[in-house]
Amino acid sequence: MDSRENNITSSQLMGLIVSIQIGTGILSLPASLAIVCGHDGWISMLLYGTIITAVIFLIIKLMNRYNNKSIYEINKLLYGKYLGGLLNLLIALYLWYSACLSLRGYTNIVHIDLLRSTPTLVLCIFILMPTYYLTWYGLKYVTRFASTIYLSLTFCCILCLLVFNGLRINFLLPIGQSGIEGIKASFSPCIYAFLGYEVISVIYPEITNKKKAMKYAIGSNIITTIFCVIILLVVTSFFGEEMLKKSIFPTFTLIRSYKAPIIERMDILFIAIWLPAMAMTTRGYFCIAYYSINKLLNLKKKGIYLFIFTSITILLSNVPKSISNIDIYSNGMMIAGTIFSIFLIICYLFSFIRKKGVNPHV
Repeated sequence: MDSRENNITSSQLMGLIVSIQIGTGILSLPASLAIVCGHDGWISMLLYGTIITAVIFLIIKLMNRYNNKSIYEINKLLYGKYLGGLLNLLIALYLWYSACLSLRGYTNIVHIDLLRSTPTLVLCIFILMPTYYLTWYGLKYVTRFASTIYLSLTFCCILCLLVFNGLRINFLLPIGQSGIEGIKASFSPCIYAFLGYEVISVIYPEITNKKKAMKYAIGSNIITTIFCVIILLVVTSFFGEEMLKKSIFPTFTLIRSYKAPIIERMDILFIAIWLPAMAMTTRGYFCIAYYSINKLLNLKKKGIYLFIFTSITILLSNVPKSISNIDIYSNGMMIAGTIFSIFLIICYLFSFIRKKGVNPHV
């Protein structure tokens, strides 16, 4: 990839993070939280959103301590050539793993709600075609497309207003009933919903206006937190926690419950508008995973290697065969993402001890 094809602005970074975070996760999040903490899922989301905002702050502080370097260069400065190289390989594999799993989750949603008779492998191929096209041209064009997430968020918020008369506030009472145990139990679904912010450490050198990166990166997580809290409040107060526990994608169910006076199938309209948002979770991880492999191996023949990378991604995404398998792999992704975040914080603290390559003016 040519470096100019990967240059992005801080505002584009914000759109990329929001689109990766919200994408497919918001569709099943209310059900996942209802199972572990009842109707208090919005409290857990607000709490963990605040924690993730603090983590993003530390990641940006780490990036600012080095002169235009990504976590790949920082690892070699902090841990040496061999250990740093191993850590870089693990990070690239995590991003690739996330791309494969996001693709499988996306195809699963399409398979359940739209094309039930279409083989998963065929869905993967057609879903990745626009992703392949945008990745070919670089990160800049992927982030430009990511701005469509704001249209999807706006439409979803409008829907929340339309169903306002059907909400029952008593479904949210008593507030805090799940207690500390509920907050602990909601760790996995909440953290999984926020994953996507960690890509900052990989693509930070490509940001052209780094002075605004902190503001926009934190802003992206605030947007995700507020949006998820709104959806959780609306969906929970519309269905109640007991019904949520029996639903797979309660956000889709909410749309089907609304009868528009003119539009007969509001759920079809929502799916059409939400498909680009769902695709961006896969597209973001896919592009950044390929960007990472290209950066580590210094690949020259982009066409050949991108095709091979795409083919392997499609094959690996078909490893999970059922929803239960997807849940198991998703839990693995959550654990890996959490470890990666903790690792970035350790790198920030360790940079005060081993100061090789640190910007003396920071």
